[in-house]
Amino acid sequence: MSDAMREAYDVAAPAWRAGPARLYARLAAALVDGLDLAGAAVLDAGAGTGVAGDAARRAGAARVVAVDLAPAILQRPPVLAVAADLARLPFADGSFDVALAAFSLGHLTDPVPVLSALRRVASVLAASAFAQGWTHPAKDVVGQVLAAHGYRPPDWYVAFKAGSERRIGDPDRLAALVSAGGYGSVAVDRVEVATGLADPADLVAWRLGMAHHAPFVAGLPPTEREALREEAARLLDGAPPVVVPMIVVRAR
Repeated sequence: MSDAMREAYDVAAPAWRAGPARLYARLAAALVDGLDLAGAAVLDAGAGTGVAGDAARRAGAARVVAVDLAPAILQRPPVLAVAADLARLPFADGSFDVALAAFSLGHLTDPVPVLSALRRVASVLAASAFAQGWTHPAKDVVGQVLAAHGYRPPDWYVAFKAGSERRIGDPDRLAALVSAGGYGSVAVDRVEVATGLADPADLVAWRLGMAHHAPFVAGLPPTEREALREEAARLLDGAPPVVVPMIVVRAR
């Protein structure tokens, strides 16, 4: 993760909790579905606000440790939160039963060292990524409204969309990366997740809370910020609910 990306996630933390966290919580529940987590020690790798760890606890995990390079976005108690580089995890070999990587691998220039580090500390991996090419009208609508207010995508986000995320969104390439990280058994599936997001205000909160948008929005005068939200919500009236095609990896 670049310094610019890390800083953006730190700045976005409050808006992320108010918007995107709701969508990502539904995706996290789908990620842990079917995993045997009863009594397990779980590492939430690239945890962000900790929704994957929350899902693991609800599924019976006894202990969850959240790790992220952006300290401000990390969830605090009841989990132990550690600000650390995923490629240099400060844990002993075999410290965990399961490592969760919920949409975090796409943020890495080279995921293989991180996957190797996860394999060292946990024998089982469950990871997720957005299927390549997925979109929703809220992305275009909110993007257009932001542009009208002077927004331009930050360089780190342009590079992310053109590079690392594209690679992770391809099931075969993702499976190959996981295998290169040292996992002997790798299974990849695609699932459709109904997130429950449909109300225009919720759709706007989701998009404006993303790390590539939130710092710009936070810098606007309050009246302009509210006008932007209202305009985007009006344009999204009648938009379909958000259903996310998600790539899920199970490996050991």
